[in-house]
Amino acid sequence: MSDRKFAAQGPGVRGPGVRGTRALGLARRLAHRCALLAVMVAMLAPAGLPGTAARAWTPPQGYATAAHAWEAGDYATARPLFERLARAGDARAAFYAGVMAEQGQGAAADPVAATEWYREAAAAGHVRAAFNLARLLEDGVPPALAADPAQAARSYAQAAAGGIVAADTALALMQLNGRAGPVDAPAAQARLRRAAATGDGAADHALALRALAGDPPDMVEALARARRASLRGHQPAGALVDRLNAAADPALSAAADARMATLDEPAGN
Repeated sequence: MSDRKFAAQGPGVRGPGVRGTRALGLARRLAHRCALLAVMVAMLAPAGLPGTAARAWTPPQGYATAAHAWEAGDYATARPLFERLARAGDARAAFYAGVMAEQGQGAAADPVAATEWYREAAAAGHVRAAFNLARLLEDGVPPALAADPAQAARSYAQAAAGGIVAADTALALMQLNGRAGPVDAPAAQARLRRAAATGDGAADHALALRALAGDPPDMVEALARARRASLRGHQPAGALVDRLNAAADPALSAAADARMATLDEPAGN
């Protein structure tokens, strides 16, 4: 009888027997208890711990978050985020923390704090921060921030070396008026010509004024540079062009037009 029962189940097949049935039941009970334990752990786990579902809904508090908030005009969110990141050593965040402190975005304007943020970013090699630091320190922001022309000159030099053309012009003007140390007219002239050749209208305007102050004045050079500075959008140069045009005869005006084509050639050519 038992042989026919096993044969009906197919070749080589045997029933589970008593031991197999007990083992199967034990495995099922263990699996059920493990599932219940997992549910209880998930319910008791504090929100926000690594590996919990709540963590997935926490927005990242990094530079991208701060930059997005700043671009969206959410300064109340951006400013403390930039400052926290800056304290952790992020030079980009320090630069923007300085911008926000200088412009009063997200809290009251604070030129002293802005200077410190710019200084930190500049020390890490951020050239835009170096330029902003120099701009603040050149004249100061009375009464909160005293001027520091020597530091301003060093920061302008850092920014100029990093490719900021306006820093070359600003440092040249400090060299001309002696605020960056002893007056150095040749170095200032070279900086202004380099900045003008790169497209800085302020440098052309400064060179136009120097041409007018020469002995004798170089009216052709002055008018040519003032015109180019005006074309580049430097507004103070527009008023200078009007004055020079009013005093110039047609021959001088034509000579200035021709001179504009050779303004960036080496001096003496």
